[in-house]
Amino acid sequence: MTQLSLLKNLLGNPPESDDVLQYYLDSAGSLICDLRHTDIVETKYQPVQIEIAIEMYSKRGAEGQVSHGENGISRSYEKASISPSLLEKITPVFKTPYTATKVVSE
Repeated sequence: MTQLSLLKNLLGNPPESDDVLQYYLDSAGSLICDLRHTDIVETKYQPVQIEIAIEMYSKRGAEGQVSHGENGISRSYEKASISPSLLEKITPVFKTPYTATKVVSE
């Protein structure tokens, strides 16, 4: 099953186009690759990529919301667009300006 298919299933097959969902997957993947300093999302981090994409999708339309309360429901988002609890699942790789990107072959 592809990452896109899995994301669609977990979101309950939303009406959004595949391009929109792929954007969230790509954004999550780019974040992981930046932290890991790799060229692709390693297999170990693919579930985290899905979790981040779901979080990004869930916040769509309420980006940057700090607090919201209505009918007993209260929402407030963290300062970052991605929850620190999700970012903690990714082990960052130290890099310098001279460090080459790690090419992952899986």
